[in-house]
Amino acid sequence: MIIQDHVAIAPTTFQTSQNGFTLIELMIVVAVIGVLAAIAYPNYQEYVKKTKRTDMMVELVNLGNQIESQKLSKGSYSNITTTDFSGNYPKNGTALYAVTLNLDANADGNQRDWILTATPIASSAMASDGTLSFNHQGRKCRDSKCGQGDAWKD
Repeated sequence: MIIQDHVAIAPTTFQTSQNGFTLIELMIVVAVIGVLAAIAYPNYQEYVKKTKRTDMMVELVNLGNQIESQKLSKGSYSNITTTDFSGNYPKNGTALYAVTLNLDANADGNQRDWILTATPIASSAMASDGTLSFNHQGRKCRDSKCGQGDAWKD
């Protein structure tokens, strides 16, 4: 305190209040978000790919059920045409798989076996995913690894 002519004058202090963030703080936040995104995005892409694969697996089973339903109503596979169950899937949106139906005939010409095959379309997001198949015995395969029942082998 300074005394001047018997009057006490207190020194003035200037307090600056800080509003907002500093550039360093913002850069740290941006770096942290970048690291999190670099870790999370590939996992998200794999999750989306797995979901689309699962959708195609469900579609193959649905198509197989339709084939068997037609067999039950008509008494044989002979009236089933491969074009009825072949095409690109999904039907709506961007096609990811090309599905084909192969009917095998035995010696007497009756078709007894069928196999549905879903091959990834080369220009799609699923191009490197591998081939899926489902047959008349309920055998489910991914590439050459097969399972029965609920098993689609990865």
